[in-house]
Amino acid sequence: MTRILLPLLPLIALLAGCGGTEPLASWNEGPPRAAIREWLAAVTDESGPDYIPVAERIAVFDNDGTSWCERPDYTPTTFQVDLARSFAARGAVDATAMPYRAWFESDRDALRAFGWREAYAALNHSYAGIEVTAYRDSARAWLAHKTHSRYGTPYTDLYYAPMLELMELLEANDFQVWIVTGAAQGFVRAYSEQAIGIPPERVIGSWTTPLYRQNEDGSVRLVRGEEQRYNGHENKPANIETRIGRRPVFAAGNSSNDQPMCRYAVTGERRGLALWIHHDDARREYAYGRTEGGLADLCRDHARAYRVSMKNDWNRLYREEAAEEAALTADPR
Repeated sequence: MTRILLPLLPLIALLAGCGGTEPLASWNEGPPRAAIREWLAAVTDESGPDYIPVAERIAVFDNDGTSWCERPDYTPTTFQVDLARSFAARGAVDATAMPYRAWFESDRDALRAFGWREAYAALNHSYAGIEVTAYRDSARAWLAHKTHSRYGTPYTDLYYAPMLELMELLEANDFQVWIVTGAAQGFVRAYSEQAIGIPPERVIGSWTTPLYRQNEDGSVRLVRGEEQRYNGHENKPANIETRIGRRPVFAAGNSSNDQPMCRYAVTGERRGLALWIHHDDARREYAYGRTEGGLADLCRDHARAYRVSMKNDWNRLYREEAAEEAALTADPR
């Protein structure tokens, strides 16, 4: 993209970066939309005090609940349980043993008693030894035939139109957009480029250390190991530093899991911006989320952090017509 160098009318540059169309069309006028536009104009104005060089324009988005729908079931875990179930069907996993029995029966009380972290670790161990490419292929195949229980559309149709517009606007203004999620990295990498244009190298998630294997013919393959590194809470900023090597100046999240990442973005030397995507729209989606602590406190305490009401600040949820229609007619129960 050719950047407009004249400091005059920075908003025109923002519009030009989006092909002349109105940016953030799915956002209603209000404090969050105004803050995004004002901040973006300021940090891309080369003559202004808040100008951020292109190399430092790093934006990080949480995935589940921030960029796409995460209810009523957590999609990455639903896939992993189904994959483990397929392993059990051929005898590679004992379906009667804990915690697999609890996973397969959706017994949350039993999982809680077993220990969530330990239960997730056991689930992850069940795939040890399979090629990393096989795991990604399984994720793509699963997404290709699974639909959301409420909307009846593919999960990848349920990325929020306002967030996709925001990603596009940032990229049009030379920002590098990353997905930083607590979900399994291999799962999100399997579809992110095709679904939302984010290449796999710009996805940071909870990852399982791959192991090197050399075949008899000398070719090399990588298989999944057992050790998983969790990418949540305080680990998000740490892994951003490890993987990106630059401090983000924009962050968006929806839960306390994202608070450290958002705080990291707004407390640096550069002028940052953070968004809390608050789920308060039971008619079109779901109403949930804490209103105390975490991101709620960050928005109250920091002038550059904003609460985004899905009900009031977004005039539509999804780009796909089928998903959008379903959002207006489906029973949230």
